[in-house]
Amino acid sequence: MINQTYTADVLVVGGGTGGTAAAIQAARSKAKTILVSEFPWLGGMLTSAGVSVPDGNELEAFQTGLWGEFLRELRSRQPGGLDNSWVSFFSYDPRIGAAIFADWVRELPNLHWISGKVPLEILGQADCVTGVRFADFTVKAKIILDGTELGDLLALAEIPHRWGW
Repeated sequence: MINQTYTADVLVVGGGTGGTAAAIQAARSKAKTILVSEFPWLGGMLTSAGVSVPDGNELEAFQTGLWGEFLRELRSRQPGGLDNSWVSFFSYDPRIGAAIFADWVRELPNLHWISGKVPLEILGQADCVTGVRFADFTVKAKIILDGTELGDLLALAEIPHRWGW
């Protein structure tokens, strides 16, 4: 059993859409960032779950920031364009979406992505979470973001929370 300890400015646990976006933006803001995901793909509902027909994107005002950048990259990579759906204003191959997120993560030298791992224990001092232990490594960070679907870190730390609607 390897028990390596990593340190970072930001640790994001969860590789869904929100966790991936948070890790990318933290790294783009020059923070040393570690992203740990349970699965070997990034993007959650926009990629692995195959929900590649999002609603509400007809307004140009919604096509800004990282979402706008994602849409522009989809337009450049999707063969035949994005206008192939009757249930949404556009659709795309979810594998292309996953490839975009993976490429963005790989392009950032200060973003380290570790896949195939789940959090096992929360480390802390007083009322502050300072790290997360996984099976064969630990990450200590200044900022720790729970990007899991169901608040896995919050539950491990026994922090009162609620998820869902």
